[in-house]
Amino acid sequence: MTTAPNQIKSTGWDKKQEFPLTAESLKMLLEQRIPLIRLKDFASAQECEMLYAQTQLLNFNAYQDVSPKIEKVGITVFEYNSISKADYFKEVERATKLRDSITAASFNPLERIMAKFRECGVKVRIASEPFYGSYYAGLIRKIEHGTQLHIDFAPLEQSEWEICTITTQLSWTLYLKLSDNNRGKTCIYDRRWQRSDEQYKLDSYGYSDTVIADVDTISFQPYVGDVLLFNTSNFHYVEPMNGQRVAFTSMIGLLPNGEIIFWS
Repeated sequence: MTTAPNQIKSTGWDKKQEFPLTAESLKMLLEQRIPLIRLKDFASAQECEMLYAQTQLLNFNAYQDVSPKIEKVGITVFEYNSISKADYFKEVERATKLRDSITAASFNPLERIMAKFRECGVKVRIASEPFYGSYYAGLIRKIEHGTQLHIDFAPLEQSEWEICTITTQLSWTLYLKLSDNNRGKTCIYDRRWQRSDEQYKLDSYGYSDTVIADVDTISFQPYVGDVLLFNTSNFHYVEPMNGQRVAFTSMIGLLPNGEIIFWS
């Protein structure tokens, strides 16, 4: 991976706290000066219940070679990187129709979050690939057994896709259904991935705790109807839930021209 000329460098968090979404806080998150943004009451309890009810009509599939088990509806570049780009794009139309059928019967979180970004003065779109067209965006996902310590960063993982040209990467997650306990937090470390960290990789995606020794950290509790955004090139993990933890999510990337793209 070559570093883009305007690659945003990590300088550490200025403040270890949550921020609401504004043009300024979005810029700070992209620059890794703050750990996370929370959009409180992004969706109503009724909207979340309606969308959750639609997800129960679908078959969830587990990621291959990922432990602990993570289940989802929709497709990801992560899965197809070792198969082929062509196979991913063959599945986009089917996956998009399925996503649109359930959002049409409830509401569309993807359109709503893109509108929120436009209100912050940024140009946003679904990622697209020459000769193939638009990517898929919008997973329904269950992370109920927790995750390993990991990062998500397309320039490392997807070297021949448009998304590998991004300079920084975020994720956004809307929580639809959560069991009534204070579990399932996401923990984020003030430590951005570096190429030398690959020596500490354990399997298809997890890393040894060596990479986060003596590093500042923040945890956030998910709540139904809230959206959380954070920088996924920071090491992070999700703790086990002991119950339900169903969410709608996708990746977000900043291109060198300042445009923001969404994909899954």
